[in-house]
Amino acid sequence: MKEIKAHDYKEVYQWLGLNLNTLGCVMLDLEKLEIPMSMYVNMGSLVPNIPLYESSSKERFWIKGWVAGDVPHITLLYGLIETAKNYEVHIQKVLEGWELNEVEIEDVGYFASPYDDEDYWCIVAHIKKTPELLGGHSRLEFLPHINTFMGYKPHMTLCYIKKVDEEQRDLLISDFKKEFVGRKLKVAAGLNLGGN
Repeated sequence: MKEIKAHDYKEVYQWLGLNLNTLGCVMLDLEKLEIPMSMYVNMGSLVPNIPLYESSSKERFWIKGWVAGDVPHITLLYGLIETAKNYEVHIQKVLEGWELNEVEIEDVGYFASPYDDEDYWCIVAHIKKTPELLGGHSRLEFLPHINTFMGYKPHMTLCYIKKVDEEQRDLLISDFKKEFVGRKLKVAAGLNLGGN
């Protein structure tokens, strides 16, 4: 069965006056991940025939090649009706007494671009769902939001690559699994409330 997502119902959100790209987001910043030297091939490419992808849209500023080496993060909740900065006092209140010091990479996978005008795959590190992580997400669900995907799937984006060759994509994912699965990453102090 095809997984449905909010992007499948663009006309609903247009009617509601909501832009799915500018909903509020609460994130946790993580320590950086560098591309292992063994995986370097040349600048702008991770393995042969897999060029990194960057969006030309300023509205999609987060789609920019190898992002795990910049400021990697996991999303605790995406979909707040307003920018997270407008809800900051309420976010702090519902998260009072909650903390998370580290997360663990459980698997590596990908998803395709939800945008008709952007042809890429997003390679992600799936994060192990712990009671602490799920607790923080559940607390934030008390705030006005919409879900843009079914179910909470905590992940850290590793990179965006051009949608070229499925076999090469799968080899890349296999290499990332060997390198990253089981790795624990420190969570930075404080919350990242996004730039929207």
